[in-house]
Amino acid sequence: MVVREGTNVTLNCKAKGFPEPYVMWRREDGDEMAIGGENVNVVDGEILHITKVSRLHMAAYLCVASNGVPPSISKRVQLRVQFPPMLSIPNQLEGAYVGQDVVLECHTEAYPASINYWTTERGDMIISDTSRTGDKFETMSRNTGYTKYMSLKIRNVGPADFGSYRCVAKNSLGETDGLIKLDGN
Repeated sequence: MVVREGTNVTLNCKAKGFPEPYVMWRREDGDEMAIGGENVNVVDGEILHITKVSRLHMAAYLCVASNGVPPSISKRVQLRVQFPPMLSIPNQLEGAYVGQDVVLECHTEAYPASINYWTTERGDMIISDTSRTGDKFETMSRNTGYTKYMSLKIRNVGPADFGSYRCVAKNSLGETDGLIKLDGN
């Protein structure tokens, strides 16, 4: 199930049996659920209602039905929460000496996954070729769920490299960017 962040979502699960089954909802990963301002491990009943769903609700949910007669049965619902990219930059000002290598860092969150890239202050996209050594720039990104870590390594910093670099993230719901200034020491 795919929903937009900030909307309300209702997950339903019906179970029949004799004796009448007990039905509950829980997260598959075992984490607590933020429901009605409280953090709970289990929600009793056939209906799981989440108001103002957030990216923190993105998970697989299990509806488990049991009536004392083995086996218990469960239904799995994957909840995906869509939201536009947001970005944070640990250091908006980086200092470097001429001849030094420097690494700029950027953290983004988005779902659906964002397209991420770096640009110079002139707006030129920075593309690295990791198959060649000695390139001026090396970009790297690492994904963990809906979060992405990006870095830009600038090798052998020269006077022309000082200035601003932009980290950009875009998906179908929006776009954002952040600026890092590289200054000479």
